[in-house]
Amino acid sequence: MKHLSRKHKIALVELVVLVLLVVWFIAPRPLTRAMAGDGFDPAAVTQIQADLTAFQGGEGRTLTFSQGEPAFSQLMDLLQSKRYIPYYLDQDAQRSVTLGYCVDLTFSQGEASYTLSLTGDRAIVMGGDGGTKTYQVTDSDAFQQSVLDFLLEQEYTKEETP
Repeated sequence: MKHLSRKHKIALVELVVLVLLVVWFIAPRPLTRAMAGDGFDPAAVTQIQADLTAFQGGEGRTLTFSQGEPAFSQLMDLLQSKRYIPYYLDQDAQRSVTLGYCVDLTFSQGEASYTLSLTGDRAIVMGGDGGTKTYQVTDSDAFQQSVLDFLLEQEYTKEETP
């Protein structure tokens, strides 16, 4: 058996490091790792506010879920059921709204707050104190529609229009 030369060993190590970096940047993440900013802990979230901004003449809605309520747990379970894949979208890219609503979820966790935004297009925008990041999930259309359907089934207050 022929031994690898020093030059080939270095090239092999570089290739392994490159592959690991690529995997790190495209590997699916759970909600806890996908949420921008350090310290997001679903168990520490005390409240979720959902703002649904209607398009095409519809009525906007605001919903509030508090920890301990069944709907709070159901929404968290729904969001944690997917793995979030980094989606490197140009920040100036035009977004389309295919859900009929723009859904903005705000998670309150102590002094910190985190956001998750859905419009029905491929990108799911998550933000926190670490800025925003864009992700996608497998079967994104169906997943985003299921989140919207769940929210539309809940009691709400009408959103004030300026």
